[in-house]
Amino acid sequence: MTTTYFKAVRHDGTDFHTGTVQWAPPEGHEGEWIVRHPAATEIGDDASGYLSVATVATDCTAMSWPCRLLTVEAIGDVTIPSPSDLPSKRAGVAFRVTGELPAHEALGPQGEAAAALIDRARRLTADELDSLAAAWGAAWDAALNAARCLLK
Repeated sequence: MTTTYFKAVRHDGTDFHTGTVQWAPPEGHEGEWIVRHPAATEIGDDASGYLSVATVATDCTAMSWPCRLLTVEAIGDVTIPSPSDLPSKRAGVAFRVTGELPAHEALGPQGEAAAALIDRARRLTADELDSLAAAWGAAWDAALNAARCLLK
């Protein structure tokens, strides 16, 4: 049985950590796309000696938004490099890219709404930012006054 893993990558298809490993096939590529660690032939002890993927789309280490979300399968052995700190992370030296999912799935079950919110936040005008700051200040003052009333 083949396990599907997830890899979040930059829009150009490279990894977030170094920007040098080409995870996504170039546009127009036909056929299988295999990603191999540039130097390692067996899984190393630290991140410089392996490629990392995730067991769940929402826990791709070092990803940032915006991204692309790939599905991959391991070629060869896979280990869990840090079971207690990063239980969803898997390490290997080669992976086969099997597909691409909508990027918002990396943000969780409300990912589509979160992506829309992030996009809208990028386009806020100066007046909208001023209004948000004023609303934040008013909410902070109201919360502080309510807390003071509770302490009396």
